[in-house]
Amino acid sequence: MKLQLGVLHLNGRLASLGECDAILGELVERSFEISGQAADGPLLMLYRGNRITFEEETEIQPLRQGPYILTWDGRLDNREELADRVALSHPNTCPDTVIVLKAFEMFGERIFADLIGEFALTLWSRVDRSLLFARSSCGVRPLYYVLDKNQLLWCSNFAHLVRVSQVELNIRDEYVIQHLVTTPDAKHTPLTNVETIPPNRVVRFKNGRMQCGSELWNPIHTTPLRYRTDREYEEHCRAEVTNAVRVRLRSKGPVFAELSGGLDSSTIVLTADRILRTRNQSSHDLHTVSCVYEKSRSADERGFIRAVEGQRGIETHLVHEDDQRIGLYMNDPPFTGLPHTLHFFPGRYEAFSSLMQQNGARILLTGRGGDHLFWSVPDGTAIVADDLCRLNLIRAYRQCRVWSRVAAIPFYELLFNKAFRLMLGTLIPGRYLYENPELPTWVHPRHRTRMRDLRPDFDGCTTWHTLPSRRAQVFSVDRMFRMFGSGFGEEYPSIYTSHPYSHRPLVEFCVSAPISQFLRDGQTRSLMRRAMHDLLPGKTVSRISKGLVDETIIRALRREFAPVSDLANWQVCQRGYVLYPEMVEAIREARLGILNLLGPLIRLFSLERWLRSLSRAHLRNSADTDAHNFAPAV
Repeated sequence: MKLQLGVLHLNGRLASLGECDAILGELVERSFEISGQAADGPLLMLYRGNRITFEEETEIQPLRQGPYILTWDGRLDNREELADRVALSHPNTCPDTVIVLKAFEMFGERIFADLIGEFALTLWSRVDRSLLFARSSCGVRPLYYVLDKNQLLWCSNFAHLVRVSQVELNIRDEYVIQHLVTTPDAKHTPLTNVETIPPNRVVRFKNGRMQCGSELWNPIHTTPLRYRTDREYEEHCRAEVTNAVRVRLRSKGPVFAELSGGLDSSTIVLTADRILRTRNQSSHDLHTVSCVYEKSRSADERGFIRAVEGQRGIETHLVHEDDQRIGLYMNDPPFTGLPHTLHFFPGRYEAFSSLMQQNGARILLTGRGGDHLFWSVPDGTAIVADDLCRLNLIRAYRQCRVWSRVAAIPFYELLFNKAFRLMLGTLIPGRYLYENPELPTWVHPRHRTRMRDLRPDFDGCTTWHTLPSRRAQVFSVDRMFRMFGSGFGEEYPSIYTSHPYSHRPLVEFCVSAPISQFLRDGQTRSLMRRAMHDLLPGKTVSRISKGLVDETIIRALRREFAPVSDLANWQVCQRGYVLYPEMVEAIREARLGILNLLGPLIRLFSLERWLRSLSRAHLRNSADTDAHNFAPAV
């Protein structure tokens, strides 16, 4: 939806507007509502995007102001506060870019820590001939770069940068191994010659090298909340969720929202509906879109979706199972960017995009992240660990009995293998960490050590002494931000995806609230259920599980296995990422419907598809011939 691109020549060459077509490549022919470029000595900055909000009607990008040039992809949620600090007289009609650049002129780069929203920016300063890059803590808006001795080339679209730069496709093993089990670290990309601006950081490029600055936000600095009553926590929770949704309804046209039937998406949809009604706006300004699975009962959520439809009085747009075209797509797959399991559902977001264009919408709200913030894991490890840490052994024993029964985990395994280990993380935080993922037997032994003790990317986290539950929540926030920064959304230029559960004030509230508000009497998400019980349908409030799409993947595996059954020649085997005999056995069990660690196996298929797509990463159409001549040698 919004593209930032540019090049900085490091060999004394002056930039020229004539280079624009080469940088844009296949995007030259695409139509955008905002299109601009700016050259300054060795620098060329480009921007392409569409107008999302009314304030953007007067937006010009790149924005020149004094010695600075700015490009910005994002949404500034605290714009009124910042406009007041910089004394802007007409903030209601002022684009975010003007507010951000004015604030930078007055306060310098430390102002970036005060920006609330989902954003990525590039800022050139002629004063010291340096480039500043910054991404919000949630990492939703990406920025990538390729650096060699002659130039720095950057772009907010990973696949486009790979094509235009013609960079060598050397694989970063650490990234792809992490992808097999969890969401990879957002500080890296799967290619060693393509880097990313890390989320939650300001990065300065000066004197030929990147200098990573201080982080913008750190959850370990939040002050624990100590309210007297449950009602105060519930009111605070409702207020933060409402504000997280409200700021994302700032749009020129209707807003779409995913409605899966779960607690998270239903909360977003019904909160947005209530906000519109309070403003005396039509509820038809909010459209919902739902994926339904007629052939897969285990994934069928239509009963919960209908409950929300009935409460709103508005039907959702349905994307049926056949419309999603679920499959493995291993044969000659196109290169579309980063590896992602959603590539098995290519029709899903194509259908979303088509529906949104038909209705004049560009913003898509999701419910992703609610699981991470509101404690959906039903094993009670954190609450038992807190009692152990406080030496409240009787309460720890009682809690462990309750949660071992709820989670169907043996008492001693929950107490010693889980809660006791988490408690040790408070005493020896550098060694005992919260996340230690279960590794499939088919991961090659030489890569297994890369997956031990994954660490959050927050300064001081590994030496932070606090309650085990707070450490666990910070790890969960880190995983949520990794998911948001996965870069999948950039493959659909007509959709501007936004995640209310990434809203920083809401995240801070969830990190600072005590664990007893979330896990209570063997029930997960207690705070959300209590805070939203007057908003959500009763059957949604009380639900304890969620439909999974595993069945659809198993069906695709059975249907499409024959053409790709030569497992010994799979790229993951040839490159030594997995053990062939163990992988064969895992796939055999999956085809039989034995769902043992199916998540990693789906990620394995995703990685194999991506590795095969690399052979087509530099394929070009005739309109992109000039870009090949532009490409640097890396």
